[in-house]
Amino acid sequence: MSPIAKSLLASLAIALVVAGTISLRGRSAPAAEHPRLTREQLAEIKPPSKPEPPKVSAPVNDPSDLPPPPEDDPEDGNGS
Repeated sequence: MSPIAKSLLASLAIALVVAGTISLRGRSAPAAEHPRLTREQLAEIKPPSKPEPPKVSAPVNDPSDLPPPPEDDPEDGNGS
C-alpha cells in the first residue's frame, strides 16, 4: 500500500469518526423555566443594605513601618 493510499485511508477514518460523533451526539435538554416568586415572597425580600464607607488606613510612609537604615560599613562577604 502506497503512502498516499495510507494517508487517504487515515483521512477517511477520521472523517467517519467525526461524522459519527456529530450525528450521534446527545441533544441538549430544553432549558427548564426558572421558578417565579409569589407576591408574598417578593414582599419578604429586604432591600440590600448600603455598603459601609471604606475605612481610612494609616499613611504609607509611617516611620515606624520603615526598615532600619543600612550599616555604614558593609562587609564585602569574603571575611577580610
